[in-house]
Amino acid sequence: MIAFASCVASPEIFRNRCLPGMQRVAEDDFLFGELTTKTSIFEAYNEALDHFCGVDDLEALVLLHQDTELLDRRFCATVREAMSDPEVALVGAIGARDVRSLAWWDGTMAGRVIDSRAPLDFGFENPRVDSVDGLLMILSPWAVRSLRFDADTYTGFHAYDVDFGFTVKAAGRTAVVADLGVMHHTLEGDDPDYSGFGDKAAWLAADATFRAKWGLGAERLPVAA
Repeated sequence: MIAFASCVASPEIFRNRCLPGMQRVAEDDFLFGELTTKTSIFEAYNEALDHFCGVDDLEALVLLHQDTELLDRRFCATVREAMSDPEVALVGAIGARDVRSLAWWDGTMAGRVIDSRAPLDFGFENPRVDSVDGLLMILSPWAVRSLRFDADTYTGFHAYDVDFGFTVKAAGRTAVVADLGVMHHTLEGDDPDYSGFGDKAAWLAADATFRAKWGLGAERLPVAA
């Protein structure tokens, strides 16, 4: 059984984007958890992991943004194929290798997603990555039962995806991207001048914390306005 969970800030966006996609791809026995938080996505996602870790027939837990739409009806079959390697603990639609900061897109990118700003396609020649974009994170049963998002080190809504990818790697497991058929409605309900960082000061603080935690250097990276 493949379970789904989404952290919902706008019920309208969730109903218009995420929910139709889940209904399109989900199988008859799927479980769904709706998460709400105003303070920490780390805590919200850990609630989902705590809930689903007790599901005996869990095959994967799909964590997705409220503005992420799943397009491919073969989604569940693709998830199972990606998870057929027991070393794989995390699957995403797009991610990168050689990641040195929260700006994971500065690494060697892989995967594919249709984004409302522009389609992003870096292929699947080498699907192994250090981290995946948090718009879609699929966790293996082992990851759900063995790992947690680092709510002790971080607060807010930045670093959860990249940090979790590094946690997977530190635990000796693998993160990969797969061709999952995903649309990210990035600008839905956002300011048209949205930069992608949200609260830039919070992003920079989380980036400094991330690099200090993983020994990646203390220099502050430039961030475009």
